[in-house]
Amino acid sequence: MFPTVDTSFITEGWAGHLSYLLLVLSMLMRRMLWLRLCVIASALVGIAFDFFWLGNPVGVFWQALLVAVNVAELTILWRNDRRAVFSDEEDGFRARFLLGLSPGRARRFLDLGRWEDLPEGKVLTVEGETPEFLCYIASGEVAVHSGGRLVRVVADGHFIGEMSLLGEGGAVATAILQTPARVWRIERAKVVRLRQTNHATMGVLEAAFARDMRAKLVFQNTLRPKEDASA
Repeated sequence: MFPTVDTSFITEGWAGHLSYLLLVLSMLMRRMLWLRLCVIASALVGIAFDFFWLGNPVGVFWQALLVAVNVAELTILWRNDRRAVFSDEEDGFRARFLLGLSPGRARRFLDLGRWEDLPEGKVLTVEGETPEFLCYIASGEVAVHSGGRLVRVVADGHFIGEMSLLGEGGAVATAILQTPARVWRIERAKVVRLRQTNHATMGVLEAAFARDMRAKLVFQNTLRPKEDASA
């Protein structure tokens, strides 16, 4: 004798299964918009199941409340995205490193830091010491020294100080502006707090660090043959 399966568990409760399936699917969403849309869809199916199948007013109430909360949150996200305005230099930063963030989230992240004009000779990081800031160089050039030797020059469009954030240690090199520069800077403590409280934004930022480091390595490798030939 083989055990029998009660098919009514599947056929009569398909709406309930669909509601929970959509809820599980929402947990797999990486973008907040799709997560909330899946939760809303799950709650709507749950309302139909509780009302027509179960006659459960308590379930209908709580599912309806879940829909209302998520619709309100989506409205706030939409409003923040519509209100987000960026300067040309901020648009360049977003296009290169923050495409994974909605306009509203990108605006909030950029507002954590500040734009500054720094003079030639300004020290951004000191080898072995924990940097106070993470810097994005919008324009200008940075001389990078390690062990007292110039190892590279970093031009605009790159981060300075990201290695210590990823490694939780001191700066791997000393970085000094060799031209006046326009930079966006954010305090290290704010980035650390962001890692603890906003995993989505931090994930986008860490991916940006990885792309930036790769670009620096590629650029450095293209210079080595010329340096070797001139040696």
